[in-house]
Amino acid sequence: MNKKTLEILSSTGSVLVLIALIIITHSVFSADPNSSMESYGFIVSLVIFILLISGIGIKLMDVE
Repeated sequence: MNKKTLEILSSTGSVLVLIALIIITHSVFSADPNSSMESYGFIVSLVIFILLISGIGIKLMDVE
């Protein structure tokens, strides 16, 4: 598979994962009266996204 195709598919997939994490975080913590948990959930979602993108970038360096 072409490197550009892998890059586009992986970035699209990681953005979809981020959207799913945000939706899950909002649905789980929106009923909680302590809204700081929702904020922490969003931060964790962003950290997972950054780690995912970093891992994909490192793996794409090995692809020719």
